[in-house]
Amino acid sequence: MSKSIAQLVGKLMEDSWRTNVGFSQEIELSNQLLFDPRTTEDQAADVVNNWLQKYQPCLFGRIAAKLGIISYCVLTDADLTQSDQFIADKIQSARTQWTADGFEGKKSAFVVLAISSKLALAPPNKIVKEIAQRLGSLYLQRNVKADKIYLDEIFLEKPGRLRTAWMWPTGVNYFSAQGDKLWWQDHRIPGGIAFSVNSVGHMVKSGILANSMKELERLLGAPAEGWIPSKVDSLDKALELAMRTIGMASETISGKATELLPLERGGKSKLKECPVNLPSFLAAKNFCEYKGYYHTDYTLPSEYFLPDIARPKGLKIHTLDFTYLFDKRLDNPDFFLLGEGRRIRSGRSAAAESKINHARRQKVQKRRRRVERSIYINQYERLARAIGR
Repeated sequence: MSKSIAQLVGKLMEDSWRTNVGFSQEIELSNQLLFDPRTTEDQAADVVNNWLQKYQPCLFGRIAAKLGIISYCVLTDADLTQSDQFIADKIQSARTQWTADGFEGKKSAFVVLAISSKLALAPPNKIVKEIAQRLGSLYLQRNVKADKIYLDEIFLEKPGRLRTAWMWPTGVNYFSAQGDKLWWQDHRIPGGIAFSVNSVGHMVKSGILANSMKELERLLGAPAEGWIPSKVDSLDKALELAMRTIGMASETISGKATELLPLERGGKSKLKECPVNLPSFLAAKNFCEYKGYYHTDYTLPSEYFLPDIARPKGLKIHTLDFTYLFDKRLDNPDFFLLGEGRRIRSGRSAAAESKINHARRQKVQKRRRRVERSIYINQYERLARAIGR
């Protein structure tokens, strides 16, 4: 039987290397606030949100923090001494609220943050790995192992008579205070350890919705309803931001952990020409693939739990993908699932749904052999619970 979070946290020892070198100034200042017992959970979320706006190399994370579209589930030191059932219930309550807010276009990202000085000061060893696996399992409600891709789901509904809605599977990624000053420090975060979900497709579509609703309010002279305008309102812009993010990877003792590749005309690029008008400083870069010394889609890369400060020799170089943001060819289903989103429906009858979509099904029959069919919202238990259906 696996050990509980409380039992594992009790086994943590302080990292002598960390004691000697300390944290980067921006991490240390945030830690001081996060470890103060007077800091409330809401205040802790604000501390991390402010840090993300300035120091998170992922531009989508920075933008989400600035727009206030990240939902937080803060687990305190006291929470981590409770039973796993208590921790799971707290995470699932916050996750359900995030699902409801995402459905309305209010939130796009979700962060489960375990704040603990013991965790932050521990070496990235086997015990921390077990804690990460256990916490990830309590969050995702399934067994989480290293070097695998685990997905959550986020939804969005368009206001109107048809109540059209979409679903995006979205990757779950691990961040840790231990990464600070190490070769994989792009995945650092103050306070302890965290799991983060950030759907680019949902951010884009909810941005389009928010911008349109703000304009509609202006045209109608209607009262404001809190829609948050966004400049990330197309997948074309998202590709540029994704490439910028990889280009901005931290310069560590071992160089960058992820890197843009040069564009090889007629070579390794999957498409001959980029359909997106990229700025000049990105035009000579491969817009289909980039490389990483850890797999950016893995929820828990095993490389994060090695004692090495510098990048270990002999690590596998991963070839990673940008094409889910722009490649609309039918043999690239990730674009339709991760970029555009999968269409789901409200509670109409199957007969009514069939009548409405008959003509459309005829036109997109070939595509639907590669992309899953629309289904009913009530088949997603968490979404149904979140929106009270």
